[in-house]
Amino acid sequence: MFKYEENQKLRGSVDIKVYGADGEVKDSRYIPNLVVQTGKNYIATRMIGTATSTTAVYTTSSVTSAMTHMAIGTSTTTATVNDTTLGTEVAVAGDIAAYSRAQIQSTTQSTGVVTYVATFGTNNPQRTNTSNTTAITEAAILNSSTAALAGTMLCRTTFNAVNKGNDDTLQITWTITVS
Repeated sequence: MFKYEENQKLRGSVDIKVYGADGEVKDSRYIPNLVVQTGKNYIATRMIGTATSTTAVYTTSSVTSAMTHMAIGTSTTTATVNDTTLGTEVAVAGDIAAYSRAQIQSTTQSTGVVTYVATFGTNNPQRTNTSNTTAITEAAILNSSTAALAGTMLCRTTFNAVNKGNDDTLQITWTITVS
């Protein structure tokens, strides 16, 4: 009798670059990340193209729609496999005059690797009163454009503060590997 053993793993990594107004790289980071349980469930349901679970976490729209946005936040709480949202997503509140999740601009796939790229442009987020810099410490991939819609989280990571000024551009390249 043959014994077959497969040990499929999902791994992620994040490359973060902050560009100043002059186009020069001000900060560059490479960070491992966590594919959360809702992300693993999302991948499994995408294999059949429909939602099959009746639990509250899975709805046809949240499970079958493609990953479309990245979100950033300011929480330093370590990512766990059970996360479904960022710890403290940057929101339009207090002295942050404007913020929106960044739409994924490009997605590529080859040999078990999917790469997502999104850019948070100038004035996203925009600080007005206390500072023109936001200390970003977490990021996620989701399939919704706003925190109000929540959506399904694929991945989350936390990292040492990346300071993004109003005139800076923050580019996140997220790679998910199935091996």
